[in-house]
Amino acid sequence: MTALDAAPPAQLAHPVSLDASQEAVLDARRGPGAVVLGAPGTGKTATVVELVSRAIEVDGLDPQRVLVLTPSRRSATALRDRLALRLAGPASVLPGPLARSIASYAFGVVQADARLTGTPEPRLLSGADQDSDIAELLDRSALEAVLGEVASPGPAWPEHLGPEVRQLTAFRTELRDVLARLSEHGWSTDDLRAAAARLDRPEWAAVADFADEYRDSLGGARLGQQDPAELVRAAVGLLADPHPAAPEAPSLVILDDAHDATPSGFDLLAALAARGATVIALGDPDVATNTFRGAEPESLTRLAGLPTLVLETAHRQSPTLRALTAQLTSRIGAAAAGAQRRARPGHSVGPSGDEHSGAEAEAPELGGPLLALTASSPARERTLIADVLRERHLIDGVPWSRMAVIVRSGALVPPLVRALALAEVPVRSTAPGRPLREHPAARALIRHVDLGVGRAPLTAEAATELLLGPLGGLDRVDLRRLRRALRAEELAGDGARTADELLVDALSAPDRLATIDHRVARRAARLARTLARIAERHAEGATVDELLWIAWDDARVVERWQRDAVAGGTTGGEADRALDAVVAVFTTATVIVDTVPEATVETFLTRVLDSDVADDLLAPARTTEAVLVTSPSAAAGLEVDVVVVANVLDGVWPDLRLRGSLLHAPLLSRVARGLPTGDLDERRLVLEDELRMFSLAISRARRQVVVTASAGEDEQPSALHEIVAERERALREGDTGRSGTAGAAPPRREGAPYAAPPHRVIRARSLRRTVGQLRRVLTDPRESHDRRAEAATALARLAAERVPGADPDEWWGLLDVSTEAPLFVEEETVGLSPSKIESIERSPLDWFLDTIAPGESTPAMGIGTIVHWALESLSAEVLDPAAPPAVGVEEVWAAIEARWSELSFESPWLAEQQRRLARRYAVGLADYLRDAAGDGRAAVAAEQRFTVQVDRVQVRGIVDRMEVGADGALRIIDLKTGRPETNAAKVAANAQLGAYQLAFADGAFDDALEEALRPLRDRGALDPAAPVTAGGAVLLYVREGKGDQSYREAVQAVLDDEALEAFRERLRLALAAITVDQLAGPRTVGRYDYGSLAHRVHRVPPVTGDDS
Repeated sequence: MTALDAAPPAQLAHPVSLDASQEAVLDARRGPGAVVLGAPGTGKTATVVELVSRAIEVDGLDPQRVLVLTPSRRSATALRDRLALRLAGPASVLPGPLARSIASYAFGVVQADARLTGTPEPRLLSGADQDSDIAELLDRSALEAVLGEVASPGPAWPEHLGPEVRQLTAFRTELRDVLARLSEHGWSTDDLRAAAARLDRPEWAAVADFADEYRDSLGGARLGQQDPAELVRAAVGLLADPHPAAPEAPSLVILDDAHDATPSGFDLLAALAARGATVIALGDPDVATNTFRGAEPESLTRLAGLPTLVLETAHRQSPTLRALTAQLTSRIGAAAAGAQRRARPGHSVGPSGDEHSGAEAEAPELGGPLLALTASSPARERTLIADVLRERHLIDGVPWSRMAVIVRSGALVPPLVRALALAEVPVRSTAPGRPLREHPAARALIRHVDLGVGRAPLTAEAATELLLGPLGGLDRVDLRRLRRALRAEELAGDGARTADELLVDALSAPDRLATIDHRVARRAARLARTLARIAERHAEGATVDELLWIAWDDARVVERWQRDAVAGGTTGGEADRALDAVVAVFTTATVIVDTVPEATVETFLTRVLDSDVADDLLAPARTTEAVLVTSPSAAAGLEVDVVVVANVLDGVWPDLRLRGSLLHAPLLSRVARGLPTGDLDERRLVLEDELRMFSLAISRARRQVVVTASAGEDEQPSALHEIVAERERALREGDTGRSGTAGAAPPRREGAPYAAPPHRVIRARSLRRTVGQLRRVLTDPRESHDRRAEAATALARLAAERVPGADPDEWWGLLDVSTEAPLFVEEETVGLSPSKIESIERSPLDWFLDTIAPGESTPAMGIGTIVHWALESLSAEVLDPAAPPAVGVEEVWAAIEARWSELSFESPWLAEQQRRLARRYAVGLADYLRDAAGDGRAAVAAEQRFTVQVDRVQVRGIVDRMEVGADGALRIIDLKTGRPETNAAKVAANAQLGAYQLAFADGAFDDALEEALRPLRDRGALDPAAPVTAGGAVLLYVREGKGDQSYREAVQAVLDDEALEAFRERLRLALAAITVDQLAGPRTVGRYDYGSLAHRVHRVPPVTGDDS
């Protein structure tokens, strides 16, 4: 389908010139119909529009007898608008929308029958509702199994689909997919059980039992609700056996994008054909993107008996781009088609009506029709994409709306949108919906109601979430200021409550903050009043939308967000998305109340906060001048001048992971259709799906395709990127008539990243980055006087034009100090973590920045947490006298693997790399535990919390493991998954180990040890009369070992009294360093290091404009 925003409405209102093959399709309306195959850009949708126009305006067919269908609601909306423009005129009176999605038409058929028969009208069961129902039933079954209250055996899930697997979102997604496939093919649960027995698929038998249980237990709660597949299947039955008073079937039925229709959709066409309709289906199996929902590329063969027509001319693409598309599609199986691949490039008609030959569309002014670019990192890749887009717009004159960026999956869209907006590229997206609770603005609004009605308790964490959220209006500095003010009042009144307790108390009582005269307190008090109003109105029986309105109205952010959204830029984009999210919340509330009249406020909250599936809310189409960032499935029908296909990495695109690996829904579809499954090459099928999506992406471009990837130690461009790069090189060599010229890319070494061909240099063309570069030159004392003077002049010119950041009055470094008060009030106890002591010693300023704006967690940090948990769980088993003491690699690995599913990785190769690294950790940890046991050291504590006080400093921490040897010496173990520290002096001075030794010396572990040592003394493993003595502390590294060992120990010797006092003095000095009004830190830190989290706010290129 050709998207509406790809052409001016004025042009869409006029007829277009069709080629001979398109005219043949128009003639098919007077015959039995046809299956029409057309390569990308051959004008399938343009043919549909003219087909409808001629049927109505030339043949005189009643518009009510013409039905145009598409597989998706998005494409139906775009086609509906295009048809309305084409048919608009003084004599045109349309009875309603001519284009509908298959599910929408099926809903109308079922609804009409319900009205005729007096049965309840259908209601659409959303994916989110179904997911919630399935989760509830799975949770209930799991709980009954634990409690031993199972009334019936229930589904016999195979061992590999145990309770922990069935709690995963991915499992529920596959379960919903299998249930949909059953409806798609008209299968009963008995059919599924028979297939399970025939093919030895016990998981299908379990699904059949679950489906029966699902319908029995939840059918009453969802009376009349059906998912889209069930609606289409029901419509097929009603069309085959209609009610005597049912509406007349349409005379002409046209299906666009037929390659993305599911089996039930083709059964619907067959039922309409049986009622006398002329059916014409247009599609291209080579660009099918809906296979994950059950669409089958060879589905056009379901319309057997209809003649096949082929569109012969590719109007969109130039010869080079058409050849690239043909090269890619030639690698895909024939899918009962293939003739469309012979389409030849022809004359292209642009959206503004200009006609030119394909040879004239080779875009030499853009650097050629193909560019394959690589960057050194993902961040650099995003910057490169922004530079390419800005250059095309500013230098080559390509409108923003005539460019698009396509990524492999919808999950990659939001970060790219944010990066491009930050680089001052106007963007819009058609990213697939996310659950409302994942939108910051939506979650904040919902959480106000959640806490106000008391469904969730108001804790310190919840209070912090609201105050720091989009509606709360505070930042971390404000929150710290509020907590300090509350604590100061408490201390003044001789109270002893913590800041957390005081914060909860303040939001629980609207008048509690009246005694603090500060804007921060006033904002928090407003939030407290909002929660109180919500609670009061809920008690009076207010509806959920009324409670949501209280939270929204009291926040007082609407005018600011609207102003920011209109202004545009990065802030404007965030405001725009926030407003959309708020609208979606109110829309969802209305839909739930309308479809489930008995729904309560708690029903709504459970539905939106616990669901992992997004609602299918059709957002209004944006027609602003902006670059579209989207995924292949949402790009179907798009036509633009320039397409950037981004993140084409090995393991990302193509993504060769098998689909439906738990319940095998794709295999079920093949079985239902009677296709062979014995020698099925599933990986080949996945590869063909990936090729289809890539072919669709690159075929959206009329003038230029730019393919980008990042190349480094951990990532490489994929084979798809190399195909484009090789064709680009061949194109340039053909242009020069010789190889090895200056324009040719260097030969690629095996395993080396593919070098980007040296076309015109892509330069930064962003005001933001230009300002950053000028400011850096101006403030760098190493620059010459002349360069600094030039920079000052340029900044003055930009400031006069009100370019953000150019005026020195806007520079943070020149602003007045916001406060000179110290971080902590006098005599306040200051809590320190053992791991942060050295950070304070290095730079109190960096410690403060890391505390107030901590960095994001990484997969490596998540793996470290899981390995620590494994040590804790295994140590706990050893502490249990009834547990077997032997612990091997497999036991450690099983503990790690039990929580591995909690981690998420950007790509499969990264997940595999980290998995191998975690296996190495398991070996090192297992070998250490074996050696400790062999040396007679027994674990006496794991994850042991402690507190030790030194003057005003309260050191609070957790010890990973403590073990006692036969001689009574206690060693404190700190597990590390990073690279080992081999400098003995640094180990001896390690503050974290010093804190642990100080805690032992001051008796912080006495109570825990007394209880833990009793079993050892009782069984004679430890002399009851012998005291436990200090045995030092150890950094245990399990990433790499020393010599024959798979692990490495860095031992800190026992600290004597003098050393302990020296460590106490270190704590006092650390306290003095952070209880001042000005924190010390390095004046200059040099070039920003992307590999280090230290000094991350200094010299960041996107901020400073430093491209070197």
